[in-house]
Amino acid sequence: MEMKIFGVNACRAFFENRPDQIIRAYFAEEVAYRFGYIMKACAQARKAYRIVDKFELDKIAETRGHQGVCFLVKKIDPFTIQEYLDASLDLDTDCLVALERLGNPHNVGSILRTCAHFGVEGLLVNDALTAQSGAALRSAEGGGEFVQFVDGGRLSDALPTFKEAGYTLVATSSHEGENLYKTELPDKILLMMGPESSGLSSFLIEAADVVVKIPGSENVESLNVATATGIVLGEYWRQKEFEPGQSVSPYREDPDFIPEEDEEDLDYDD
Repeated sequence: MEMKIFGVNACRAFFENRPDQIIRAYFAEEVAYRFGYIMKACAQARKAYRIVDKFELDKIAETRGHQGVCFLVKKIDPFTIQEYLDASLDLDTDCLVALERLGNPHNVGSILRTCAHFGVEGLLVNDALTAQSGAALRSAEGGGEFVQFVDGGRLSDALPTFKEAGYTLVATSSHEGENLYKTELPDKILLMMGPESSGLSSFLIEAADVVVKIPGSENVESLNVATATGIVLGEYWRQKEFEPGQSVSPYREDPDFIPEEDEEDLDYDD
């Protein structure tokens, strides 16, 4: 089982955390000089790597959004629900984010990045192998290395298991629920998030122990799901009194990386 990941920060994070799982590496000629240390490591480990032109890399990565680097890697095995619960058994506080009907990889990637920032270590999806796409991991900017995908199948079927394990089911809604900032969030929660267009299914909202709404001006009907997830996780972080500025990961983004909007010579955007 193999998969492709691409993007500067996604590939750097993968290399720093799981170099043994890299099968082959590809670098665009224009930026290959920035990845000399990875090429050296590949050579020492007898792993193949190639320097190619941008157009060939577009074909290899199957996207123009590769930012000049693409890895072929061993597919990451997701956790089962029971494996995640066993690993979290001794935690006093824990938040697992569950996504319902969320297929946009850029939203998934943004949520992964937010989860990594706030120390959330699990993302429950109905098909982990589909969710961990190259586009999602690139959007996560390295955050995917610190969040474990949990393969949950139908979310409604998993709810009793989490309740038995001591988790409070928290649903979000743009139309009903308690004010997020006036609600005391339990220590161990399963935070259920749905698509912006339709929100969580009604049966999931009915099954929830707590339903929260993010207050605002109401000038727009709803927030993007990745934005809403970040707001709720930020409030959970605040309530649990983590130390301000606490580092949740040893990974640091590339200080020399030029953001895409500033790149004039390299056009890797989709």
